[in-house]
Amino acid sequence: MAIYDQHMHTLYSFDSEAQLRDYLAQTKAPVVTTEHLEFDNPDDGGRDDLPDYAGMVRTQAALDTNYHNEMLLGIEAGYFAPAEPRLRDYLAHHDFDLTLLSFHHDGKHDYLDTQIATLLPKQVLTDYFSRMLMGIQRFHDADVLAHFDYGVRQFEITPEQLEAWGKTALDQIFAIAVENDLALELNTKSMYKWHNAALYDLAITWYQAAGGHLFTIGSDAHEGPHYEANFAQALAMLKRHGVKEIATYRHHKRTMVPIEPPVIDADNAY
Repeated sequence: MAIYDQHMHTLYSFDSEAQLRDYLAQTKAPVVTTEHLEFDNPDDGGRDDLPDYAGMVRTQAALDTNYHNEMLLGIEAGYFAPAEPRLRDYLAHHDFDLTLLSFHHDGKHDYLDTQIATLLPKQVLTDYFSRMLMGIQRFHDADVLAHFDYGVRQFEITPEQLEAWGKTALDQIFAIAVENDLALELNTKSMYKWHNAALYDLAITWYQAAGGHLFTIGSDAHEGPHYEANFAQALAMLKRHGVKEIATYRHHKRTMVPIEPPVIDADNAY
């Protein structure tokens, strides 16, 4: 059993041009892509971005003779309340190994849009976690809660501010996640590209206080060189919190993989 990257994108996501072989060539471990499923996407002109499921299956089959990795199919399901029926319908008609639950936009702006950066950090943070709480209350048919901090990536939020402005909501969010067996993702792009590692260090404690013990690590790579970026640091953080296993998924069934010895590429970094 190996620890492997459980959050990455290829050209089947609207914002990536990476090829599946870019990842396969770097590892002998299983490879799972988690393409964007994003309805009413303001980052793409309000379009519904639905990955080409048949195309993904064909791509895996075409590469199977040259690569011997186990190839899995995941999905990053972006929740937006008005699109919930469409989201549920798509997931009901497509078979995935892993579902990440994400919150990327408010219907007008993706939280990484430049317009968001002009707003007050506290306003954005409280709005974002309110949307996440409402969303996870209604929709928790997923395996992993991805990048809990996505909405505040553009701001230099301190752990003290996260506690003052967000802990009440996050305690409720993590309680619902734990009740429904959602793992907490350590998103290394958030942690090390966006410099939010200290927020994750705190969130791990809160998730554990809610009874959580399931964790995944994802690079959120959109190009090959970022595969498993900064995994060594993320694994070390989990170990400091007493975490001994990583959750991996096939057909939504969980397998726990011991952290020791970690299977990582320490050279990759954001």
